[in-house]
Amino acid sequence: MDTVITRLELGSGLLSVNAYLIKSGSGFVLVDTGMRRHRARLDRRLGELGCTAESLRLVIITHGDADHIGNAAHLRKALDAPVAMHPADAPMATEGDMFAGRKRPGWLPRTILPLFARVREADRYEPDALLGEESDLGDYGLPGAHVLLLGGHSSGSIALLLPDGSLFCGDVLENRSTPKLGSIMDDVPVARASVERLRTLPVTTVYPGHGAPFRFSELRVTVGEV
Repeated sequence: MDTVITRLELGSGLLSVNAYLIKSGSGFVLVDTGMRRHRARLDRRLGELGCTAESLRLVIITHGDADHIGNAAHLRKALDAPVAMHPADAPMATEGDMFAGRKRPGWLPRTILPLFARVREADRYEPDALLGEESDLGDYGLPGAHVLLLGGHSSGSIALLLPDGSLFCGDVLENRSTPKLGSIMDDVPVARASVERLRTLPVTTVYPGHGAPFRFSELRVTVGEV
């Protein structure tokens, strides 16, 4: 399967986040969508890359945080594209609750996060498809691609592994300054297990939710590190 991957860097600084457009012979698949404030840039970049209502086959959400689902409902309406995610994170999209399915956080994150990571009611949605490890994406132009459940950041965090070893991992891994485990984890032991699982798979290049893509061999996180 020949694919072309384009990183869409949305926002800047600490609030920057990546979406990725995968082009195959049958159209496009978009991985993640950024925040509502990124909408104009996202729309512009998709247009520049030739991604239209006729060619966008699917929007895959790696997890339900606001900086990844913020434009999913918009794209479904504007480009008639189905939106898919893992069922464990679906309440984050339908209810706008970033703590759904997570351990109860302390008072500070409960107070601060909703101020800049909330999902407006107009941007909430019911997923069109629920993804699990048995999901077949061949009908969307990604034959041989695998959906991996990689918990730790959220209970429904998934990654997409293409046959060429490209891994779209959401926030399980990041590269803001160096390739490592994501900075914010809900369940650290589960996150560590997710990283160790990746070491058993044919991963070559990692496309993280935050920071630049990197070779998987650059990752230095061990089981004992956070």
